[in-house]
Amino acid sequence: MMISALVAIVVFGVVAAVLNWLRFRFRVSGDQVLVRSGVFKREELSVEFDRIQNVSIREPFYMRPFGLALLSIDTAGSGKKETTLSGIPKKLASDLRNKMLVDTVGEASEVAGHEQAGSGDPVLLSRTSREIVIYGLTANFIIWLAIAVGAFFGAFDLHEELGTWLVGHFDPAWAEMIIREGLGLSVFVVTVISVLLLVFVGLPLISILGALYRHHGYQLRVKGETYRKSSGLLSRFDESLKRHKIQAMVLKQNFVAGFFKRTNMQLRVASAGSCAGNGQLSALSKATFQVPVLSKSELPVFVNEFFPQCDFEKVQFTRINRRRLGMVVLGWGVMPPLVVVTTILSLVVNGMFALMLPLVLVAAWLIVNQVWTRIGFGVVGEYGFIRKGFFGTQTTVFPMFKVQRVDISQTPGQRRKRLAQLSIHLASHTLTVPYVPEDDAKRFRDLTLFHMESSKVAWY
Repeated sequence: MMISALVAIVVFGVVAAVLNWLRFRFRVSGDQVLVRSGVFKREELSVEFDRIQNVSIREPFYMRPFGLALLSIDTAGSGKKETTLSGIPKKLASDLRNKMLVDTVGEASEVAGHEQAGSGDPVLLSRTSREIVIYGLTANFIIWLAIAVGAFFGAFDLHEELGTWLVGHFDPAWAEMIIREGLGLSVFVVTVISVLLLVFVGLPLISILGALYRHHGYQLRVKGETYRKSSGLLSRFDESLKRHKIQAMVLKQNFVAGFFKRTNMQLRVASAGSCAGNGQLSALSKATFQVPVLSKSELPVFVNEFFPQCDFEKVQFTRINRRRLGMVVLGWGVMPPLVVVTTILSLVVNGMFALMLPLVLVAAWLIVNQVWTRIGFGVVGEYGFIRKGFFGTQTTVFPMFKVQRVDISQTPGQRRKRLAQLSIHLASHTLTVPYVPEDDAKRFRDLTLFHMESSKVAWY
């Protein structure tokens, strides 16, 4: 039955692939690309060139020997890839990419020479294998750390065993006897150490390998205002982006990146969003244009490259209200469940658990204070800045004329304290700053509206 099921799955996959291939057609007509697809449900898609945000060419390792590639198109109004032309000749993919990036006749000469110039275009940035290894550690640090901690505390049903020990008066002599007679103490210690090494060394290694696979041989080139990024170990990735399409720049520096004194940059373009429900602009996930592990000297150079005359080193951040933040986090979030847990443990297990309450409150306050020092917003020239973080920082930089909408919302308690929540809606995503002084929020809103209304530059 298993063999029959496997054969049926393979046959179904082959038939579906053939039918999809037979029913898929595309054509470039004038300033748009037309795509028809679907086996049982036919769909016809029309993509205008001026809506295209990003064009990328990917050469999977299984297509490279045949000279084939995948051409993916991101557009404004789409939270994911609008369409992908799969398995087309690489030269055709390059020609289509160059044609799609031409917005006006005046830009034709700028883009048309890409394929001929190729590697002759000026190289803005290249990354060595060592730098990509650092990127693998810094880009996914929080992910693999969370997985490692979760795997450690979740292994061998430690949650259940810990509860049993606390309630059932754990006996160390009994545990020692089990270890010695079952595994032996030395074997037990070696096993625990091996598991910890596997978790805390293996997961970062996976992150590094993933970074090398995706970003090995990274090179960023520019011709006119069109940027091209190429990278990849087995599969090659080639992405193109025009400067005026950039909606926001995100600068990330977590704990590991801070240790190496590096910053990772993301360039974000327009994605889907609709003013529905509570009025929030939804932001769906979309691939970002990565500029990895910039050194302290490289960072201002590339900030000005993508956002001319943006002097981010001069920004002075306005902080939020620390007392209100602490009251909400500690008074409403931490205190009630903590009081209940410590009371139950003190009555059922041991009265010493009552000492946990002040210790945990002190630790929680230190965390709140650390978060408070990181959160802020500011303005330098025509650019806005939003910063947040805990151990590290994440700073979003955006041209204020590209803001879609600014919201100021207040709860009754915030209104009494003359505080507000500031929400900045971009075409790429939404930024929120809580517990902002009301006057500061209004000044930021008015300044943003001035840039939005006075600028004659298209936001997309």
